[in-house]
Amino acid sequence: MPAWSSSRAAGALVVAVAIIDLLAVLLVGSSVEASRLHNRERATAATQNLAAALEQYLDGVFEKVGLTLLTVADEYERESAGGRVDGPAFDDFLARQRGRIPQLHALDTFDADGVLAHGRDTPPGIVTDVSDRDYFRRLRAEPGLGVVVSRPIVGRLTDRPQLVLARALRHADGTFAGVAVASVLLEDLARAFDGYDVGARGVIVLRDPDLGVVVRRQSSGASIALGDRTVSPELQALLRDGHRSATYSGVAVDGIERTFTFRRMPRTGHLVIVGLAFDDYLAAWRRSTLLATTVLAAFGLLTAAAAWLTLRAWRRHQAAVQDLAEQETRFRLLAESATDVIWMVDAARRLTYVSPAVQRLAGWTPEEACRVRWPRLLSPPSIERIRSALARLGAVAPHAQPFADALIEHEVVAKDGRRVQAESRFSLLWSAGGQVLGAIGVTRDVTERREMQARVQVAERMASLGTMAAGVAHEVNNPLTYVYGNVAFALERLRSVDARREAPLVEALQALREALAGADRVRHIVRDLKAFSRAEDDRLEPVDVVRVVEGCLKMTGTLTAGRAQVIVRFGPVPRVLASEARIGQVMLNLIVNAAHAIPEGDPGANRIEVSTALAADGRVEVAVADTGTGIAPDVLPRIFDPFFTTKGVGEGTGLGLSICHGIVKALGGEIHVETEVGRGSRFRVLLPPAPAGAAAGPDEASARPAVPPRRRVLVLDDDPLVARAIGRTLSRDCTVDVSTDPAQALRRLHSGERWDVILCDLMMPELAGMDVHASVQELDPGQAARIVFMTGGAFTARAREFLERVPNARVEKPLDPATLARVLEAGCRAAPGDGTADP
Repeated sequence: MPAWSSSRAAGALVVAVAIIDLLAVLLVGSSVEASRLHNRERATAATQNLAAALEQYLDGVFEKVGLTLLTVADEYERESAGGRVDGPAFDDFLARQRGRIPQLHALDTFDADGVLAHGRDTPPGIVTDVSDRDYFRRLRAEPGLGVVVSRPIVGRLTDRPQLVLARALRHADGTFAGVAVASVLLEDLARAFDGYDVGARGVIVLRDPDLGVVVRRQSSGASIALGDRTVSPELQALLRDGHRSATYSGVAVDGIERTFTFRRMPRTGHLVIVGLAFDDYLAAWRRSTLLATTVLAAFGLLTAAAAWLTLRAWRRHQAAVQDLAEQETRFRLLAESATDVIWMVDAARRLTYVSPAVQRLAGWTPEEACRVRWPRLLSPPSIERIRSALARLGAVAPHAQPFADALIEHEVVAKDGRRVQAESRFSLLWSAGGQVLGAIGVTRDVTERREMQARVQVAERMASLGTMAAGVAHEVNNPLTYVYGNVAFALERLRSVDARREAPLVEALQALREALAGADRVRHIVRDLKAFSRAEDDRLEPVDVVRVVEGCLKMTGTLTAGRAQVIVRFGPVPRVLASEARIGQVMLNLIVNAAHAIPEGDPGANRIEVSTALAADGRVEVAVADTGTGIAPDVLPRIFDPFFTTKGVGEGTGLGLSICHGIVKALGGEIHVETEVGRGSRFRVLLPPAPAGAAAGPDEASARPAVPPRRRVLVLDDDPLVARAIGRTLSRDCTVDVSTDPAQALRRLHSGERWDVILCDLMMPELAGMDVHASVQELDPGQAARIVFMTGGAFTARAREFLERVPNARVEKPLDPATLARVLEAGCRAAPGDGTADP
């Protein structure tokens, strides 16, 4: 434990208390906010439920009243069809109908002149006339109307506000006979609303179809006049949008903020509005928030007090803590080694204890490991190695530890049969009398470390090979450029001479053709070398697998020549999206393995067949088959395991097929093997084709495009032979300026000279192509877009990053006339391409 000073301990406690208090504040704050949202949701649900209940209640009242009015109208028409309406009997009929609906205040009928005809709701001797009422006029004027609901009106007998529901009465011949009128007192509706709890500041409102107030039940706030059509902007917006029901929050016309739910009644068009005030349904939340704040403040005080007490106790026990440092160190060392397997054996070499880490190492539980004999846990070579070490125990002096510093490497056999690379160190346990009681040791899984070491070795070898290949390619490419260019130039010039009668010229032309063919062969060899120089380049691009396989076959030609005949069957296949170097690594490994499976000495009797085809599912299939020894059934399941090999010591790492499997799987493909002992093996690699829109590299066999004459071209290369050869090749169709000095070329650009295309070497010693591009970009971006970069195959990290960033075309040396023509076409268009010479 570190020896902290009091000030550091105090600071740490302050930080800890602050963090704890902050977490408490966050926890309480989130809880309070969740409670507020919950209360809002409950209020919303309450308004929705109350509005639905009120709508159902009112709709039921209006429906019953409407049915009653229909019954009255039918009864009136029936009696009038008999010649006359029996007044007392019809009054009794109206009284019975009214008694069935408690909400009805009155149920009467009026004749065609609007004068009271029947009903017991008017005192005798009083004449009541409703002919001036809107509902009477509408029913008399519009025969097709059903039940009409009036706006709130003041009754002429009761002098109290009421709603009137009326229906026309008809004679048997269909003529207007008057109206049946049912009235409902608004105060009765208000009393019915009192049965719904909306809190101290809540409100229940019934509005007519024109938004006039019919009934408004509220306990506080400003009163609203009957028939007032003032509504909140939120409600107006919802009604304009055609909503028949909705929930919203806002400030009502009485100035109180509430959560509202409105519903439009389908029969009459009235609006039922229920609002719960924020102050009501958040009151309990505010109280709980106050309580939580109080508790939080108390918690802060308690944590501060606890921190102070802890600091005082820490100061009192600091000396004791220092005494425990040694024990803590031992405990930490034990904890750090807990990932390794700790084990004990007795004198009979039986396992008496195994730590739980054995399950992670080999799949055995500690109990299972103790039940089996220890040789069951080790591979046969490891058993022999450990037994030979234990054989020396007879010559060991009592209490000696001959194995304490010895690290024994071995293989552990896991429960599922796999082999785990491990290393162990152990010490002997001695009795006081000098007898060996057993041993205690630690076993560590080093499989991953061994695999990483082997992969690093392979990577280092590949990197060294790649570096050498890149260097060779770069050194060969420059002289190959001017050899290829000059031979092609001389051959083209001599073709223009009529050499049919000059035997020496004919022979010279043939010699130049053979020299050009040889240079072209060297160019293809260099291209294959450059594929290896990009072994660490995992950029994915459309790759021609046939070309990759052909290159691998050339490289392995010497190996396969003395073992088998190589048969090639290349079917048409699309490109695959991959790294050319990685695909080459897979193919090279499979071809080499096929060759190693066939003994040397009788190539005529054996064969290696390499083929490409399009699989039934549309994937590209590359197969490598041999007539070698085949793979034994017990070995087959492990061929893709790391470090597994059937070759002798020093002949293989056991990583080849494992790496191939990893590369193919990473590319989204599969690798399968078919084998028969004594008849050979066939490995099939299946890869998905490149997407249709993926950019492909240049096609070397593409025809040379037509080049407009007399373009002005600047060739900039530090090697004068290369520059002159390129300039000489272009001189027939273009005006060519050749320069080996980048600084001089930049001065000419600054003086105002411009070219249609600038062919610039990427890697120059004094001023690299990247620097030239930067200077030209600053001077004239249009001219910079016309720069085409030439590369010899060796890239620095800076050059690789530059080529990935800029859109300029590029071309690899050596250059042939067709490639130069494509380069000029791409450069003259000055348009961003795909980074190659073939736009």
